[in-house]
Amino acid sequence: MSATIQANGWQFLPSGAVALIESTLGAGLDAFGTDPTPVIGQAPGFSGLPLAAIRLDRGALVSARNDWLEALRPVVTHMHADMLFSVFGAYELARVTQPDGFSAWGPVFFFFGDASTWNDPGDPRVVRLSQDDLGAVDYKRFWHCFYGDGHDGYGLIQDGELVALAAVMHHAVGIEEIGMDVMPEARGRGLGRAVVGAAGTAIIERGNLALATTSPWNVPSARTLRSAGLRYSYTQMMAFDAFDGAFPMPAQPLGRPYPGARMVNYYPAWAMNQGVEPRPDM
Repeated sequence: MSATIQANGWQFLPSGAVALIESTLGAGLDAFGTDPTPVIGQAPGFSGLPLAAIRLDRGALVSARNDWLEALRPVVTHMHADMLFSVFGAYELARVTQPDGFSAWGPVFFFFGDASTWNDPGDPRVVRLSQDDLGAVDYKRFWHCFYGDGHDGYGLIQDGELVALAAVMHHAVGIEEIGMDVMPEARGRGLGRAVVGAAGTAIIERGNLALATTSPWNVPSARTLRSAGLRYSYTQMMAFDAFDGAFPMPAQPLGRPYPGARMVNYYPAWAMNQGVEPRPDM
C-alpha cells in the first residue's frame, strides 16, 4: 500500500489512513487549515466521536457536535495548534465537553505500517493464541489489549505465564489495530517488539494496514511501535463518554532516556496533582 503523502519524510500517510481521518472527522483533507484551526459541525446522523481533532503537517481540523460549536470556537481560535494538541489542550476542551458528561483525551499518536515499512524480528518464541487463550487473558493486566475484543493475538510465554501480548482488533475497513502490553517483570528485553512484529506481519499478509496508537508520555510504547515498522501519521484529540464524565488523568512519562539513566522527580510530592481518584474499572 503506497503512501499518498510523505511530508518532509516524517509523516507516513497511506490511503487507508486518509480514509480513516475522513471518517473520523466527517470531512476531507481539504478542510484542514492553520491559524486558526478550523472547527466544523457534524452532519445529521454522524455516528463518530462527539469531538475529534486531527493534526497533520498541512494543518489541523476539529469536528464536534453542533451544540458545542459556539463554546468551542473561541477556545480553538485563540490557541496555537501546539497548545491545542497537548495535555493543556485536553484540559481546555474538557471545559466544553465535560459538563455534558464527555471526557476529553489526548494527544494520541497514530502509527501505521504496511509491507513497505514493516520490520518483524521474527522471534521464534512468539506463539499465536487461540480464541480460548485470548478469552483466558487477565485484561486488567493486559489492559491495552482491547479487553477481549481482539480477533487475533500473539503472545510470549515464560515459565508457563503469558508475559507479553499483542492483540489485534478490526478498526475500520482494511485496517486492523494492534494493542500491546508487556508485564513489568519482562520489560526491557524486546518482547514487545517481538509480539507486535508477529501481529503486524499477520495483518499485512491479510492485505490490511496495521495501526497502533500511543500517548506521547508512553516512551517505551512509542519506541516499540517505531522499531517494529509502524510510522507516525497524525496526532488526535478526542472526547468520549467514560468514567461517569470524570476527566481522565494521563500518567507521568514512562521509561528512561537510556538503560540505567537516573530518574528523579523534578517536582516535590506536594506539587503533584492532588485528589485524583483511581480508575474505577481497574
